[in-house]
Amino acid sequence: MSRPRLMNRRPELLGNAIFDGYDFGLQLQFVEGANRLLLERDGFYMRRSEHPLYRYWRLPKGKLLAELDLLFHSLIELVDGRYAESWKSFCQKLEAAQASPDRQAFTWGLVFRIAPLAHGGILLSGDYHPGMVAVARRMRGIFLGQSRSWRIDASAELVRSNLILELGLSEEQFEILDTVQELLSDGTVAPVESITRISLGGPAQEQVAKASEDETSADVYLAAVPSIERTEYTDAQIEKALLSYSLLDHQPAGIRHLLQRTSALLADDMGLGKTRQAVIAAAIRAGDRPILVVTLSSLLINWQREIQVVYPDAVVALQVFDALAKWMVINYERLGDYVLQADHFVVMVIDEAHRLKEPTAMWTRHGFDIAAKVPSRYLLTGTPVLNRETELHTLLRLSGHPVGQLPLKEFCEQFAGSPEFRKDLRDAIGDWMLRRRKDVLPGLKGKQRQTLSVALSEEERRQYDRIRLEDRPIFARLGALRQFLEQVKVRVIMELLAELDIEDKVILFCEFKETVSTLRELCEVAGYGCVTLMGSDSLAKRQKAIDKFQADPDPRVFIGTTSAAGTGNNLTAANYVMFLGLPWTPGLQDQAEDRAYRNGQLRLVVVKIPLVENTIDQKLWQMLLDKRQLAQDLIEPDPVTESKAALAETLVACATAWT
Repeated sequence: MSRPRLMNRRPELLGNAIFDGYDFGLQLQFVEGANRLLLERDGFYMRRSEHPLYRYWRLPKGKLLAELDLLFHSLIELVDGRYAESWKSFCQKLEAAQASPDRQAFTWGLVFRIAPLAHGGILLSGDYHPGMVAVARRMRGIFLGQSRSWRIDASAELVRSNLILELGLSEEQFEILDTVQELLSDGTVAPVESITRISLGGPAQEQVAKASEDETSADVYLAAVPSIERTEYTDAQIEKALLSYSLLDHQPAGIRHLLQRTSALLADDMGLGKTRQAVIAAAIRAGDRPILVVTLSSLLINWQREIQVVYPDAVVALQVFDALAKWMVINYERLGDYVLQADHFVVMVIDEAHRLKEPTAMWTRHGFDIAAKVPSRYLLTGTPVLNRETELHTLLRLSGHPVGQLPLKEFCEQFAGSPEFRKDLRDAIGDWMLRRRKDVLPGLKGKQRQTLSVALSEEERRQYDRIRLEDRPIFARLGALRQFLEQVKVRVIMELLAELDIEDKVILFCEFKETVSTLRELCEVAGYGCVTLMGSDSLAKRQKAIDKFQADPDPRVFIGTTSAAGTGNNLTAANYVMFLGLPWTPGLQDQAEDRAYRNGQLRLVVVKIPLVENTIDQKLWQMLLDKRQLAQDLIEPDPVTESKAALAETLVACATAWT
């Protein structure tokens, strides 16, 4: 006999409960007068329909549990029998939520901003979350009430890593300024004096007094790495070993540079085949023994493909330890899992090695722990210096170079702060770092940068000024202004796309994923085939977009965020690159441009950079030029080349007015 249906069954007062370790989310039926009870306990109602917990009440754990019985009975009195709920069932739902916490329950839409400070540490600001407060307190942060931000004596990468571990955030939820900042007396920040300032107006601020040397310490524990030594390989032996490989004219010298040292930096321009050179050098050096490759998450598949192009039968393990595999390819976040297996490897290849510039970052510490036990360590990066000379110190230390063994203070006194000191540093590391520019590729037709002047309309100027003068911390306003200017440039970019020839393909770089979505919609309406790439995309989805853009003539527009699409990918199908927003360092800009300008490109690459008049755009561009000069002092091989490059940069930076 079937079970009788219960008609007119009363719904439960508490439909669902969720807990993230700090706050509860309660899905309650509507009860007249309940709002007051919940607001008295610092409750917050989720009104945004796009929020995953739409129509939930969010209450702090302490406020809810302190007087839970009183709250429950007060709600039951208001319900007056319309909903079914017992004290036992109410408590069971809360206990079940506590037993299975969801740390991401209330992280939707959160954005945190991190600014490095000139005299050490960072400034953390952004949306409120108790987990962020807990992380800041654990890291002995100091809260600055006026700017609603935390000053923390740690690196940006370490703070970000701790927040990701605590709250399960994605990289898209962070805005990180690579420019060194000064903390002002009101808790706001500004770029240091040696770099062009970005001022948003308002009264002048007094600088905070520098911390004394007794109050701060730059000493960081990192495992001791063996000193660099020369290997047994002769030029003749290497030449013989390379006879069976098909290489470009400049690549044997790069392989020889790696093989003849137990550790070295290959700093070739992007697109010259650093990966291919490192694969061959590592394979020769390792013989039949295992190799560890460390790279970015987005480049794991690229490395697997490159290894198997050179060695089709190679066994490559991605993100797992496989004792039978010769090649193990992992991302930086997985380094900690391989510390105990470090003795297993004879060669360690560190791709995009500038990611290890911060000695306090957890993956840097794990990288040193592994490197200390691996006989040969090859570092690869086209941008060894992003902001300042000290970024080379950690890489030199990781290699076992004598200059890297100097205390950081002594290193700065000898090699930082002036073109003459930077030349001394370049001379000191000349044998360790090999860098070639793209002029070694005779097939490349060249690259031109063109800045385009954009004028705001009257209404756009009013919106810009409103954001600029809002009563918010400068960091928040700066991010909002950059996002607004990206949206302004969308109309300029669409006009530029209309002028392109049917054979042209273009890469559009944005700093904000909302701009990517806007451009995709407009391209679809205009009939331009397009693909997109953002940080939230899976590895498979990313590779599918890249392969389609490269092989299929239909998608003519590739749209991506600089952080996700600006490194590692081969996009030589494009002969135009356009920036709606600028990254914070010239190295990141160069890497993004060189997705198109690399080996395999058969056409002139034109880079178009719209700059909005009388805005932070122009100051950011000047800041990039300042940083570019610093990097050129360190990594360009001779002053004549530097002068020619600077002259060429000036000549191609033509300003064409857009209204």
